[in-house]
Amino acid sequence: MKHTYTYQVLEGDARSVGRAQALHLRESYPDAVQIYGSPFGNKTERLKEGERLLAMNERWCPGLNEEIEGFAEELGVSPEAVIYNTATIPRTGNCSQIVVLPDHATTGTTLCARSYEWSKDDELTLKTVRIPGRAAHTGFAVLFFGRFDGLNDRGLWVSISAANPLAPLPETEGFRFWALTRTILDRCSSVEEAIELATPFPLAFHLNLIVADKKGNAALIEKGPDRQSVQRATSGFIHATNHYTLEGTRDYATELFVHSLTRHEYIAREAKRETQTMDSLRKLLSSPFPEGLACHYYNDWFGTLWSLQADLTDGTLHACFGPADVPENRFKTFRPNDPVGTTRFEAELPDETASAETWARVPNRKNV
Repeated sequence: MKHTYTYQVLEGDARSVGRAQALHLRESYPDAVQIYGSPFGNKTERLKEGERLLAMNERWCPGLNEEIEGFAEELGVSPEAVIYNTATIPRTGNCSQIVVLPDHATTGTTLCARSYEWSKDDELTLKTVRIPGRAAHTGFAVLFFGRFDGLNDRGLWVSISAANPLAPLPETEGFRFWALTRTILDRCSSVEEAIELATPFPLAFHLNLIVADKKGNAALIEKGPDRQSVQRATSGFIHATNHYTLEGTRDYATELFVHSLTRHEYIAREAKRETQTMDSLRKLLSSPFPEGLACHYYNDWFGTLWSLQADLTDGTLHACFGPADVPENRFKTFRPNDPVGTTRFEAELPDETASAETWARVPNRKNV
């Protein structure tokens, strides 16, 4: 079955970018407008929570409130209502990610790849945003203002995968993953800057985050609500799926999903085999699960919605809408200077049913 993806290029100050996104919502998804405007009813505690979340944004995500305010103005709703919904609706995903450092790439450059798996009930919007005073970036949007992943015009790559999915979302005070990803893309130029920003950032989520820069640095940041582990790399490769692997965070979970271990081991095995190219990484993304990363299990929340690639030397992002093993779904190239406007693409999302083994659980081996 075909599904429509949107590519938006937005430019201007934060308020005008927010207004443009609200116009897109009203024109494309009019039934969803009320979701952002009416979360309160008679529950004044929700209004207070919205006020608290805006105050957190002001401290940790500079400039994001202006975007939310423009969005709210265009819809005629309160910013507190908008932020309450975007910050409290739970989102996650079953994803894979890898960065190959220059000494392990035939190009001698930093190569990045990731796949994102979830259900068809997703935003399906890739955005390029250019706001003065921030890094321009291209990445897939979540709840309009957040990002699942992306590449900015300073040559910094960010990708995420949910970790510890068998545990409930933490109820501690903090942000979901999308706020951290977006803030790194907006503000950072290097891996060390991203680590410095992420370390104190309050997170109510279990997250594997990989950052890489065009100078040949990468890091896996495993972060939960009360601890963080970091693995830096300047050679070889670094990768993650949906479980923690580092000392200090891997003991969060007592059980792991087999599908996460299978993908993690597959990436390691194929990446170790030989030096990598953009084509060899594309083969990882295009090979069907379990001998690859492309999945069709949308009703099981495990269908590939997109894959991304980048060579950090040229500043372009290559995206495949839908699973990359479907011949009709081809990688397309997006650049930070693409013209302002909206483009739509069709992608084939074939439905299959996951086997019971896919969702099997195994005890957490501390040495995975």
